Amino acid sequence: MEETSMEPSRLCKEFARILNSTPSVVNGVCTATRFRSNIHPVVLGRRAEAFPFIPQAFSFESMDREGRALCLGETVLLQEEVNPLMSELRKFGIIVTAVHNHWLFDKPRLMFMHFESIDKPLNFARKVREALRVLTTKTVRAVPKTDGEMIERHGLCDEFNDILGGTMHTFENGICTVMRSRTNIKPVVLGRPGRSFLLIPQMFSFESMTKDGRALCSGETVILQKEINPFISVLRKHDLIVTSLHNHWLFDKPRLMYIHFEAIDKPVNFALKVRDALKVLTDKEVKA
Repeated sequence: MEETSMEPSRLCKEFARILNSTPSVVNGVCTATRFRSNIHPVVLGRRAEAFPFIPQAFSFESMDREGRALCLGETVLLQEEVNPLMSELRKFGIIVTAVHNHWLFDKPRLMFMHFESIDKPLNFARKVREALRVLTTKTVRAVPKTDGEMIERHGLCDEFNDILGGTMHTFENGICTVMRSRTNIKPVVLGRPGRSFLLIPQMFSFESMTKDGRALCSGETVILQKEINPFISVLRKHDLIVTSLHNHWLFDKPRLMYIHFEAIDKPVNFALKVRDALKVLTDKEVKA
């Protein structure tokens, strides 16, 4: 992922304000993110509150002379929220592009919805804000088996990031998150070029570390169709749990797929295994 040092534009800030999110510029694209902080899931028996587990993210780019842009969105959902949110998005003419799990052995069952539209960014933001009103604001909490045993190692996140080649990483409340973009992939979605992090992400995290140094580790990457099975083979060689494989978007060229994986492992061990798997992915430029 490229540096996020660019100051978000006034339009970007307003886009994020409407969506009650934090604005940033990633790969030159306005991106608005927030945690769905009322959901407190458990994955593989451990607290799972890193961004990949409870995300809401939105972006816009490739604006035309009429002010219409490629607008993207995604959110974590509870199972009972899936169809109500679908209905609301469709009422506003927003294209629902995928609904699926990202993880396994999660409580409550977490689902993820992705959606897109060619629209004026603020119109899109207002429509999405209205649609999201169907989601519960009540606290939903699973109880982790390891609660109370967790420890933190601040310097470990830097090492985790260095192994995985992240361009941005954070460590907060015992959660390490590493992000980078596969910028060698140049996709087109709905006929428009896209550089949004939502399209070309690679994200890795660890949290809920116990005294034995093992933590809940997670990873995800955008992946080309021909790369899928070689990548899976290496993940499985290292006993990493492949949790889902699917599209996130529609009308995309090249066809973008996304793979998610998890493990209870020592973070450095997990990072080394993932780095080994990532070697099978091409670093050549891939255009639509």
